[in-house]
Amino acid sequence: MKRLFYYIIIRLTTRHALNAVKIYETIYHTPFNPPVLTKSNVKKSKVEVSDNPKKQEIIDSLGYLKAKSIKSKQDKGSISMLEGVLATMV
Repeated sequence: MKRLFYYIIIRLTTRHALNAVKIYETIYHTPFNPPVLTKSNVKKSKVEVSDNPKKQEIIDSLGYLKAKSIKSKQDKGSISMLEGVLATMV
């Protein structure tokens, strides 16, 4: 439990999980294996199938962006823009 707490503190102060693991291993001289998400652990979002190919393309793009593990500022902006466009489409 202590190891996990230390890792979480290090992870909160770093940008990427791999950097946090490297720092943890450097400081404590022990390997640390944080839990890894696999395809079986990740919930799949429901995707609607429509007759409109443009709407389907937006839905596919939105699903891809939401599934990314590390989202950039541009990705977050694109997600909100695509959600707005999708909401206005009838």
